[in-house]
Amino acid sequence: MTDLARRAGAAEPELLARQLTLLLDGGLASGVLDADPAVAEAARRTARALVDAAVS
Repeated sequence: MTDLARRAGAAEPELLARQLTLLLDGGLASGVLDADPAVAEAARRTARALVDAAVS
């Protein structure tokens, strides 16, 4: 994940990687516990916001 963040041009690739990993872990847990398909869309939008903020 850190390598991907670095290649995307993140100013702090380690931080972005940690944030995305936390989002992934939380999304997986929420998906299992809630079985709510809206979790995937919320996670996608959140990941996009994190990447946009980190790369801008």
